[in-house]
Amino acid sequence: MKRVELFFTFILIPLDILMVVLAVVLAYKLRLDYSSLPSAYIEPFNEYLKFFIFTLPVWFVVFLINGLYSISERKNALNEFGKIVVAVSAVIALVVAYIFLSRTFFFSRLIVAELWALAILLVVIGRFMVRFIQRSLYKRKIGVHRVIILGHNSMTKPIVAELKKNYRLGYEIVKVIDKDGIEKLDTIVFNNPCDEIMVTDAGLPESQIAKVLEFCRLNGLVFKMTPNLFLVRSSHVLVQSLAGVPILEFQRTPLDGWGKIIKRSGDILGSLILIIILSPIMLLTAILVRLTSKGSILFHQERVGLGKNFVIYKFRTMRENAEEEHAKMMKKYGVMFKLKHDPRLTPIGSFLRKTSLDELPQFFNVLKGNMSLIGPRPPMPEEVAEYNNWQKKRLGVKPGITGLWQVSGRSELSFDDWVRLDAYYIENWSLWMDIQIFFKTIWVVLKGRGAY
Repeated sequence: MKRVELFFTFILIPLDILMVVLAVVLAYKLRLDYSSLPSAYIEPFNEYLKFFIFTLPVWFVVFLINGLYSISERKNALNEFGKIVVAVSAVIALVVAYIFLSRTFFFSRLIVAELWALAILLVVIGRFMVRFIQRSLYKRKIGVHRVIILGHNSMTKPIVAELKKNYRLGYEIVKVIDKDGIEKLDTIVFNNPCDEIMVTDAGLPESQIAKVLEFCRLNGLVFKMTPNLFLVRSSHVLVQSLAGVPILEFQRTPLDGWGKIIKRSGDILGSLILIIILSPIMLLTAILVRLTSKGSILFHQERVGLGKNFVIYKFRTMRENAEEEHAKMMKKYGVMFKLKHDPRLTPIGSFLRKTSLDELPQFFNVLKGNMSLIGPRPPMPEEVAEYNNWQKKRLGVKPGITGLWQVSGRSELSFDDWVRLDAYYIENWSLWMDIQIFFKTIWVVLKGRGAY
């Protein structure tokens, strides 16, 4: 999901709220200007506004339930208008029901009808403005989805024609290939960077489609296809229509779309709170590292993140130049090894690892956006060089400080077990899962289980 696409969806929330508030104010003004009632019978504006301000969460929830903030589907103007009418009508019905049941004094029921009409009109206008800006950017190739079309049949031609002529759809075709290109996808994508691969040839054998699907999963690309009898290998499937042809989109993880926004918001808030709370402990740990061994307080190391490498921060637990021995030890003990009695540890290093105090500076990595609070552990580039295709699945989301591996045995697990847990997390992520992992991590850290 493009960042600009996420931004335009996210901006709809404050925009809708602003338009509703504006509708509330205009409805009052209209009723005030054209009311024949004596002014004594008109509810003061402050009380009237306060009443509707308290209803704003209801507006948001009803709009959300009606799919007005959906990222997964391409928005059709007529369909969106229908949803707005239904959502606004539902909120107004709830307000009327509350007024009636609570016997709240309300000077005019007609104002509710005016609010209903104005809210629909202004929300539609606001969304039209957003759509206009977004399509203007699409016309300039900003925020478009770069797509490779895989197919050479009668179904491919109308899809290619539609994507080329209709810039409002937000697509840019970077290359059209046939089935012979499947074996060369690495080279083709390298020379023609893209966001999606769309398979339009429904007659391709299942084995070849599976190759393309796996390639997309490993490289963080969206996979779409025209439907056939292919066995769907993911539970996250969306159906769209393009040039009258149904298209299936296979989502790699629920962390696409709103999941990404929710997770990043939680990471920023959580890391800030934890940094503030744990700052005295971090200061004391830094002093202990300085006093017990030579070298820098912080350990910096390149790690593989989502789409790019970054520098991870830890409190140093090993003697200087310990990294020079890592390659030899990796050959001896395997990828992502951890030794119970690592000879490279400093006098306090073992304690810091046992208590996970060495991990605390990574909250700054989370704040910067390199990592998440919850996710697969970030590997080193030389470790990733040893991965097979199946093991590369764990690179499909932003790495985390803790994860399922942390609460399921930590260093006592084999690497294959790590990969299985990471793959499960990626395919089945939910906010509730993150919350459970977070609190289980606290318990595991306090027990010191599997940490060395």
